[in-house]
Amino acid sequence: MKTLSALLILLAVICTGCGGGGGGDAENAATERNNVTSTDDMKASLESIAQSGEMGSAAMGFRETLEELKKTDSAKADQLLSDLDKLEAASSPAATKKIAKGMADKL
Repeated sequence: MKTLSALLILLAVICTGCGGGGGGDAENAATERNNVTSTDDMKASLESIAQSGEMGSAAMGFRETLEELKKTDSAKADQLLSDLDKLEAASSPAATKKIAKGMADKL
């Protein structure tokens, strides 16, 4: 019985591990790469989209960034929000590239 108890405790310790959580840093880095929080970040992401023609997760945060831009430059933000709607609806890589380049140039 003592042996069984000792084995169960050992198993619990092994399963629990050290709890280093090394994967959290990689997840945070991925989140930071995909979360656009400034117009500079947005411009860099748009330039990347203009090169590749693929939007993917690079556009995460665009709408929120533009809503923040409305506070300081409403006209530019409204125009870029309209362009963002077109970018999200683009059906071909060529159209995506063209719209993304135009948006980046406006920033």
